[in-house]
Amino acid sequence: MHTAHLYPFKTNNISYEVKKMKKVALLMSIFLVLAGCSPAKPGSSGDLPGSSSSDPVDSYLIPTVPSNSLVTTSSDTVAQKPPVCITSSPSSAAYSVTLCLTAPSDGDTFTGDGTVSATLDVTGISPGVRRVVFYLNGAYLLTDFTDPYTFLLPSSKWADGTYTLSVEALMQDNFTTKQASLSVGFDNGNASAPVNDKQFQPATGRPATSGQPFVVAVTGNGASGESTSTDVVNLIASQNPNLLLYLGDIYEQGSVAEFYNWYGTSSTYFGQFRSITDPAIGNDEYVDKVGFGYFDYWDNIPDYYSFNADGWHFISLDSNYHFDAVNQGSAQYKWLQQDLAANTQPCTIAYYHHPLFTIGSKTPTTAMADIWKLLAQYGVSIVLNGEDHNYQRWVPLDGNGQPSPNGITEFMVGTGGHTILPFIGTDSRVAFADDTKPDVYGALFLQLNQDSANFSYRNTAGNVLDSGVVTCVSAPASSNP
Repeated sequence: MHTAHLYPFKTNNISYEVKKMKKVALLMSIFLVLAGCSPAKPGSSGDLPGSSSSDPVDSYLIPTVPSNSLVTTSSDTVAQKPPVCITSSPSSAAYSVTLCLTAPSDGDTFTGDGTVSATLDVTGISPGVRRVVFYLNGAYLLTDFTDPYTFLLPSSKWADGTYTLSVEALMQDNFTTKQASLSVGFDNGNASAPVNDKQFQPATGRPATSGQPFVVAVTGNGASGESTSTDVVNLIASQNPNLLLYLGDIYEQGSVAEFYNWYGTSSTYFGQFRSITDPAIGNDEYVDKVGFGYFDYWDNIPDYYSFNADGWHFISLDSNYHFDAVNQGSAQYKWLQQDLAANTQPCTIAYYHHPLFTIGSKTPTTAMADIWKLLAQYGVSIVLNGEDHNYQRWVPLDGNGQPSPNGITEFMVGTGGHTILPFIGTDSRVAFADDTKPDVYGALFLQLNQDSANFSYRNTAGNVLDSGVVTCVSAPASSNP
């Protein structure tokens, strides 16, 4: 750890600063005598520790310092360590990249949050930078997509010790630079990594103001630290929703540092809506195969859960079927069946990351077919999905995916701020779709009524691109066992 000291000298090597301070002290003593005042005497309460009775000047301003201690003043010019840099080139040698870690300095120690910064300079014809990736002891830490490449490292999330912080850049031509690395210490009183023992409670949202509708904001695929993500956050804030459903994906891998920086704290990015947010987990949060960043940030949130708000029933599911099975007979399927059977609310919304129906670049997640049929069987009115980076609204579909006035209306809202992907097909069952970049970045807003929901999709410019009404579907009597 760096220790803040007070004075820039040792007692056995009095510097120019000491001599200058003695001159000031002497002038002060003369002034006091002329004013009829007596200088403080050695041994009186006016002495500073270590003052000498043989040198009356020392008794005013010049403290002595224990031998072998190092002290500094604010007037010191502390030598800054140079950044740690490395230069590398692709095999074509068309250009070279100099990548530097400019903060922290090699050997620094973090207590609490510490700033990490990197710079990148290209000599030659640059193909552009795709992303800059940081590692801690060789393990993935965070991806930054935009310059300046800087973030806060919440060191209190790790055990105390000395770590190797590294950075590399991926260029647009797929060349990955060599890594620049330095040593950094963590000192937070943690003998081991802290364990989060909090318990998640679903948010039911802020009550609607008298005479105003209950508004649910919906988006996903957004938390990345990019300006487009900020634009979506500002759009949501401008609408002052009562509840937010985040449909998954924190970029690039949903790590602890990415949740802290890109999803945000209570005053930044999507984190400012945390008290009114109920998320669903995306596939990027599962890159580590356990979803540690997601479950830690959301206080040990269940894989799937439900709650009621403003007379509606909400169900959050985990569509990452490789980690949490969704087929008939799976624990999640059985839980969902019991939850739907016990539900007494007239209108239901289910939301999860991967869509069964899409015309986008992501292929349909056919593993969700059993879940879709179950939702249709119990009269769920709306399904909300992320994953595909565009906006889609499908006509109401029955359990087999056929148009039906009593079917489920699926919305694809993967437009939260991290890239837009084009459509690769068409489908007559699509009622509205938009993949225009950057115009389509935005969020879906649902105004809940007793038996319907008014919807409007707004882009970050505030324009309404799609709107209408979804009427609640009543579950057939045969659904209830």
